[in-house]
Amino acid sequence: MFQKFLHSFMTQKWENLLFLHWPVSKESLESTIPKSLEIDLFEGEAWLSVVGFRLSELQIKPFVQIPWRDFSELNLRTYVRDQAGRRGVWFYSLDSSDLLAVAGARLLYGLNYRYASIDCNQKNDFIEYNSETKLKRGGIKGSISSCISAVKMEGEMAKAGTLDYFLLERYRFWSKQTFRGKLSSAQVRHRPYDAVCLDQADYQGELFSCQGFQEPNDDPHLIHYCKGFKVEASAPYWAFGIAGHANHK
Repeated sequence: MFQKFLHSFMTQKWENLLFLHWPVSKESLESTIPKSLEIDLFEGEAWLSVVGFRLSELQIKPFVQIPWRDFSELNLRTYVRDQAGRRGVWFYSLDSSDLLAVAGARLLYGLNYRYASIDCNQKNDFIEYNSETKLKRGGIKGSISSCISAVKMEGEMAKAGTLDYFLLERYRFWSKQTFRGKLSSAQVRHRPYDAVCLDQADYQGELFSCQGFQEPNDDPHLIHYCKGFKVEASAPYWAFGIAGHANHK
């Protein structure tokens, strides 16, 4: 019973997901992830993605009485796998407009969440996420936008072996908790993406350069939009160890 509780530790809904993807060299990323992980490649290329979305209906099992408000996120991520071959995501940054969510995610999962002011503007066929972190010495800005008229068409589930599947169908993430000094992971569960590919999107900001990467000089190679779905997330890996389930998979 307790193991089931840990597997469905958190529930939420992701809405209006906008993905901008760029191919990058494997060498530019290798030194930026833990040694126990490796960069996952699609046909020899590594990828960096900026993802914006709205998060709603958040519930954390031990704190179901907390009335979480809806908030937005803007993330920078790459694609990795561990020594067991399990594929997932490594987040370089996760900017969120909810301070309590930032504190909780940093404490529980060790994720690099940053408190930010984020505006999600959606009008007619246009969607935009504007973010600026709230730092004492000036904020880090990031903005993505696109025309989403294509969502009037029904999206299709990506086929295994395609680039769309490689970039979207990721159900695990890793992080490194500062206070423990160890790598941890957690899983998410949701229905497969039924995203649509968009023709054009715009990115501006400092999300790449603040991580030591060159800012993109060209348009995204691939753009996805998904209306969203409900999500379950497990507790962090270390919680399973404490509960005596060290073989959490």
